[in-house]
Amino acid sequence: MLWIAAVTFGAVALAGRHPMHTSVAELREAAGRVEVSIRVFPDDLDQAVPGGERAGQALISYVERVFQLSTGAGRQVRLNWKGVDRNGDVVLIRLESESDVVLAGATVSHGLLHDRFNDQVNVVRASYGGRTTTLLFLPGDAAKRLP
Repeated sequence: MLWIAAVTFGAVALAGRHPMHTSVAELREAAGRVEVSIRVFPDDLDQAVPGGERAGQALISYVERVFQLSTGAGRQVRLNWKGVDRNGDVVLIRLESESDVVLAGATVSHGLLHDRFNDQVNVVRASYGGRTTTLLFLPGDAAKRLP
């Protein structure tokens, strides 16, 4: 499935538009924190947060509402805003947790743009403890636990 997302992101440059709605979130443990990066198409993101406000509080509030991480004990992890960048045909949203967060057993919810597109596919790729796990989120999916 990750291959489909990579091909889709690459198709933008070739076709000038993309055939499906998708985003890819990468979670990585680093020094007791979790670093999150979410790649999404800018024109899709404009459907949820109009372009003029993309770097402002509207985008931060939207991402906080639709992307969540909880510890294995069920405590919601605060994800601090680290910025947003546009790199070609992709917007990169960066977040980071407070300290002492472990991904093993954590629960992830990735509903970015599910409220806008009924074909939205969100991929979460989590790297921790020497392994990588991939989760797939379709509209209507509940939060999922990392092994």
